Parts: sequence; C-alpha cells; structure tokens
Amino acid sequence: MITKNSIITLILAALPYLLFGILWFSEIIDVNMAIQFALFISANASMCSLFGLGWVNDFPKWTIHSIGFCLFISIVLMNISSPYLNRTETWGLLGLLPFALTLIISLSLRFSSQPLRQLFKQIKEDKSIIIFILYGFLPLMLRFEFDEIYHIRVIPFIIVLTTLTILSVIIYLISSK
Repeated sequence: MITKNSIITLILAALPYLLFGILWFSEIIDVNMAIQFALFISANASMCSLFGLGWVNDFPKWTIHSIGFCLFISIVLMNISSPYLNRTETWGLLGLLPFALTLIISLSLRFSSQPLRQLFKQIKEDKSIIIFILYGFLPLMLRFEFDEIYHIRVIPFIIVLTTLTILSVIIYLISSK
C-alpha cells in the first residue's frame, strides 16, 4: 500500500534524476549559462542532500543511490580543469569539496558511525543494494555518453532515458519494500 509518506520519499529519491534530465535538456536547447549553472548546482545539491539525509536517518533505501553519485562526482571533479574559471590545472582535492561539505554537515547533525554499520547490515541482507549504489552513477554516465552531441534529435533520447531512470528508481524502491 502506497501512503502519502512513501509518495514523498519516492519523489525525493527521483528528483535528482529529473533535475539532471532537465539540465541535459537545457544544454541541448542552449538555455542561458546562468540557468544551466543553477540547474547543475541544484541537481548536484539534491543528490548530496539525499546523502546527508541518508546519513542522519541510517541510510533508508531511498537515499542509498546518492552514495554512488557523491563518490563518482567527487572523482570526476578531481580530474577536471576549468579554463573558463582561469584554472588550467585539475581541481585535485578541491573536487572533494561537495562530498566533504555534505559529510561535515551530516556528521555535525549526527556524529556517529551507526549509519555506516546500518548500511553494511543492509548490504549484507540484500546484495541488490550494491547495484542501487552504482545506479547513482547513471545521470553522469548518460551525460558523458552523449557528450558533444548537441542536436535537436537527441531530445527524444533525453526524455526517454530520463523517464526510464526515474521509473526504475521508483520501481526498485516499491518492489524492495
């Protein structure tokens, strides 16, 4: 039975994927860079917020995919450079800033290793959680796959892939209850 609380958690779990889809769509239709930057920040912040909520609440299943994303985006940010920000060398340890900031805030709200123990307990009971953690990589992987393809013909793919990723998160969460 789906309750109001479960609908809210499903929306919170799927929201980052929707934001990444909107960001990807905005890049194709060449929206203003300020709007694209705001979408990029909000998509990443929503996934990092899920990680923080997961830490504070012992990683309920609807927050677990954010772990994979936060780790992957940190690795990606560590290995990029930003010439348009007058930064020609790679970001290095500065790439860990979003993950570290999220972790510091989460630890300040709940300074405990209990969330990690609970996460490992969940993984031990249900191995599919490992795949769900890796599923957090998907928005970035899809974006990388279509990198440098800025054509109007990509829009149907964006819509279908975004819809499929959102639906698969929702179906996994509903089926695993």
